[in-house]
Amino acid sequence: MDFCVLGPLSVVDDGIDRTPSAPKQRQMLALLLMNANHVVSMSQFVEELWEYSPPSSAVAAVHTYVMQLRRTLGGRPNSASPGPAGPGQLTTRDQGYVLRVEPGELDLDVYEDEVRAARNSLDCGALSRGARELRAAQQRWRGQILVDVPIGPLLHAAIAVVERNRLDALSRRISADLDLGRHHTLIGELSSLSLEHPADETLAAQLMLALYRSGRRVDALAVFHRLRHALRDEHGASPSARMQQLNTDILAAHPRLDAPSMPRWRLSLDLVDPCSPAKPPAPTWSGAGLPG
Repeated sequence: MDFCVLGPLSVVDDGIDRTPSAPKQRQMLALLLMNANHVVSMSQFVEELWEYSPPSSAVAAVHTYVMQLRRTLGGRPNSASPGPAGPGQLTTRDQGYVLRVEPGELDLDVYEDEVRAARNSLDCGALSRGARELRAAQQRWRGQILVDVPIGPLLHAAIAVVERNRLDALSRRISADLDLGRHHTLIGELSSLSLEHPADETLAAQLMLALYRSGRRVDALAVFHRLRHALRDEHGASPSARMQQLNTDILAAHPRLDAPSMPRWRLSLDLVDPCSPAKPPAPTWSGAGLPG
């Protein structure tokens, strides 16, 4: 059985579409998938489905939705049936319900496994392979996560975590591409991401660096000014000292902004790559790097 949440909700079993159509069932299934192989309690279902104003019949309604969802998924209608649960089976456990999902069945699990493998490649200095693996993982997204499902407070929190991790993976891949000298090809993507996340310093730094290395110093400086306004308007804050240093270095055309000819070590917002040499050469800017 194939479960998809990285876009519209979808359940396909041997070519048969088993995606529920009723909004509450879709919402319950989404919550179960975001907690696959873990118990979702009755209180969690009630909170997700009705938030702060559940009806007196909420518990009975959840039981009804579960029964309907079992039929839709093709599982056993009796939650107390003996024997081990099979893939895609919704079972009762510990005052709640568990949806059994096998490795490789949920697109979110596959994506996260691929991102972990790509991070390992990057951490060990295999920039080209890591960037390629991250790019392949990103192709699994078919749009906004659970775009066609009603979203309550628990799904909202779970989705926020996935989206933050997705943005971090995008940033890591862009950082690797910058280290590989691909700044020209990144400007369009980074421009869109910066418009979507105007107060994100990492994306702003990467766009500034890509523009500067492409001979567009004025445009790079304009990104800093847009970031400053966004931080002030959204958070009442100013760009960090590191971002201000980047702006100063662009004004001065500092040599460390040049693309590295042999990428051996990388700077991030906080850490030096753990696979870098014990005594690195003189600092150079790369990837999402901000001056330390």
